[in-house]
Amino acid sequence: MAEESWPVKVYIYDISKGMARSLSQAFIGKQINGVWHTGIVAYGQEYYFGGMGGIESCRPGGTVLGQPDQIEHLGTTQIPKEMFHNYLLQLGQSTFRPHDYHLLEHNCNNFSSEVAQFLTGQDIPSYITSLPAEVMSTPLGQMLKPLIDTMSVQPSGGHSVFSQQELKTMSSGSQKMEQAPGPSVQQGKNQQETVPEATAGNSLPGSANSSRSDTSNFDPSSEGEEDMYEPFVYTEAIPELQTLKDKIGSKLTTKNLNSLDDMYEYLSLKDKSQWSLGKDHIQSIHTVIGDGRMGDDVRVGVYKLLQSLVLFEDFITLLQHEPTEMIKNIVQHYDQLTDTVHTAILKLLTNLTSTQKGQEFVMTESEDESSLSYLTSQFCINCILSDKSEVNTLIATAVYNLCRYQIPEAHQIEIGSAVLECLQRDLSEQTAYHLLSSLLLLMKNNTEMCDLASVVGMNCSQHEKLSPRVKELCSKAQEFSAL
Repeated sequence: MAEESWPVKVYIYDISKGMARSLSQAFIGKQINGVWHTGIVAYGQEYYFGGMGGIESCRPGGTVLGQPDQIEHLGTTQIPKEMFHNYLLQLGQSTFRPHDYHLLEHNCNNFSSEVAQFLTGQDIPSYITSLPAEVMSTPLGQMLKPLIDTMSVQPSGGHSVFSQQELKTMSSGSQKMEQAPGPSVQQGKNQQETVPEATAGNSLPGSANSSRSDTSNFDPSSEGEEDMYEPFVYTEAIPELQTLKDKIGSKLTTKNLNSLDDMYEYLSLKDKSQWSLGKDHIQSIHTVIGDGRMGDDVRVGVYKLLQSLVLFEDFITLLQHEPTEMIKNIVQHYDQLTDTVHTAILKLLTNLTSTQKGQEFVMTESEDESSLSYLTSQFCINCILSDKSEVNTLIATAVYNLCRYQIPEAHQIEIGSAVLECLQRDLSEQTAYHLLSSLLLLMKNNTEMCDLASVVGMNCSQHEKLSPRVKELCSKAQEFSAL
């Protein structure tokens, strides 16, 4: 089921109107191409942050600045507009209140950077975010710092994104925060945030003895974590070779049938060091699953064969270099197949991502929308949000395996948002368990996921009734989202 998506762009304005480019070298001894103001355009509106009105919006290009000097396309988002509004509400109550504004250190561009990464996983151009440091590195910048500290930018033409009631709530909450002792919200985010230690004997995903800031290179195979993040693997018997060949009949060449013989023999060997499969074997599999004359029973049988093969690193290496891009084609043509074949494909994806080598093959970072990592990410999101409960259950195991190792930052928030949306439903115990486990792994690696979870919620009051292990995961997820 395709999920609605929205394009996301950053509108870039030079508020110096070209003067910075012309005069900066003479005045500060450094070439500056512009003094940048940015806004994020999504859901048909432009969102920005200023020193008087805080977070505001307008129609794209609707401020006094007029049309932007540049427009950068950041990608698309599937985060619902209501969820985005709740995210902005949280920002408006914490780190992007009007009085938090600083012309160089906490401005519209910092806001655009955070919002862009929340919606798409992509950042705004680095030449914008690095500009303040360039200016302050000059003697004139240091001399003007006291004046800069008092300045702000708030383009007119916009309006608050919040209702009057929300503004009153924010104002009340802001006063309480200022009166409370201890570090500010921004300071708290910059300090190490420790997670309570797991209780003895806990074997659930989500246990942690380290701070969230130390988990960017999280490895579930490291000491103390391995047992808590065991991969999920489907172990189903593959059909008898002769039975499968009988069903195929004369639809395959002798060469392809011999390739099937080889693959069955490969799986039967205890010592595989003296045996290797090649590109011809991949081609034979691809031929069977892509042949419209083959029935579902044949396709499912071959997918079960694949489910076993992808558990071996040598076979993953073969997939990485074979020219037909079989896995990508399977993902791309999923919607054209039957529910019976869908089940086999989802189990294949789970097994493929159960090892680090397999996960890295699927999730090799790339900004190309035709890449396997992008297609797999979108495939997972669509299946998580499917209205078929069996699909939810099966994709949950694959997503859990994916999250055991690092997912490209561009995909973390998108997948996590889909997981949170699915968790709003009534789910089976197994589905809830694996989705909550996935969410915890994402939260350990990405503080924005913690913020998003605290805004959206996880329907824990419903899920914790399913089993003790799900209840414990709910508790851990709530601890993370409260940090």
